[in-house]
Amino acid sequence: MQKNRYVFWGLVISTLISALDANIMQTASPTIVKQLGGMELFAWIFVVYMLASTVTVPLYGKLSDMYGRKKLLIIAVAIFTLGSILCGLANSIVTLIIFRGVQGIGAGGMIPLSMIIVGDLFTIESRGKIQAVFSSIWAISSIVGPVLGSFFVEELTWRWIFFINVPIGIATVLCLIPYKEKIEFKKTHIDYKGFFLFGISISLLLLSTNVRNSFWYIFIGIIGLIIFLLVERKEPHPFLPVSLFKNKGILMTNLFMLVYCLSFFGTSNFIPLYLQEGSHMSIYKSGLILLSIAVGWMFGSTPAGKWIIRFGYKILFIIGSVITTVSGLALYLFIADLSYLSLFFILTIQGVSFGLLFAVGTIASQEFAESHIKGMSTSLQMFLKNIGTSIGVTIMGLIINQAANIVIGIKNVFLYALCLSFLTILLSFLIPAKTPSGSKSK
Repeated sequence: MQKNRYVFWGLVISTLISALDANIMQTASPTIVKQLGGMELFAWIFVVYMLASTVTVPLYGKLSDMYGRKKLLIIAVAIFTLGSILCGLANSIVTLIIFRGVQGIGAGGMIPLSMIIVGDLFTIESRGKIQAVFSSIWAISSIVGPVLGSFFVEELTWRWIFFINVPIGIATVLCLIPYKEKIEFKKTHIDYKGFFLFGISISLLLLSTNVRNSFWYIFIGIIGLIIFLLVERKEPHPFLPVSLFKNKGILMTNLFMLVYCLSFFGTSNFIPLYLQEGSHMSIYKSGLILLSIAVGWMFGSTPAGKWIIRFGYKILFIIGSVITTVSGLALYLFIADLSYLSLFFILTIQGVSFGLLFAVGTIASQEFAESHIKGMSTSLQMFLKNIGTSIGVTIMGLIINQAANIVIGIKNVFLYALCLSFLTILLSFLIPAKTPSGSKSK
């Protein structure tokens, strides 16, 4: 039990690195580009990290089922830490972008492997509480990160936003050393051909959301996915196991989470923008509104494990999607007339549904899967969440840019999300109520 406590803190620190890096970079990146030059490449500091950290998620899941979670997580943290050192030493925008890619390769394993280890070590009842802790880390980092980034830039040097990851990475590895995995891992053939086809296709589709004249990226990406599916049908050990898609629980849960992340989950990215431009609110006050979602998230995810045992998966997916839709309808109808406190309240309610569904979705991806594909199942859902959020936010950005003003734009964004949220309600009825074994623990 004592060893599990050290492992838990290792996972917490691993999450902290990822959260801080994302929030600090938003503050420090303009200064970095000003010093290194290459403003035309500014977006690639984020794009290359996003690509590397998204595409590698399923690979980490596959490898963790073969070689164990501990080794892979230590390797992922080591790669991320090495990437951080290299980023801190970068002397041009091009080298910084390359080293951000190295960071992203490490980051691709840190969050999913942490979630997989949580699924291995802790009971269903405990997992909701643990996910609440992880979500609170992201919430706190969203406030502390920009402040810390400003401090490093103004008082020290921007290079410290990367160097600070080194002691944190070492602390993570030290906490993981006592962890002894009890699960037997089965080494099988790795379908690298499938992974590269999959990775290149997904990378092109993700790139299409960040570049102009994206038709050819989308076209080649779709063709690549079709070739991937044709090749995988003949592969004896496919990169994405067929059993993942024959399992109704995994299939419907993943489809639900993909559509859910395409809908209201991405709207929070634009609410501060609306408050700043539509209500002329300060950056600080408009950013503070997102604490509402973090608070609601903790209330929704903390009891999720106990509720799964009591009510099963289906009813919780139905309730969560209905809450999202009703709160989203209120946002669509009244956003222009809401006071700050009223908006805070509605977003808190929506945050409850986010926390509930993300916790239940993660647990379902682990409990519906057989033990030898649990890592792949967990990482696949996380991958689909990332894809859904990236595409959803891109679509919302296009909707706002096409609108006459920010008020009309945000209403159109909520209308888009509302239409998809009705689909999530329908999908929630197709999710099995219980795991095949009716398990009530790990």
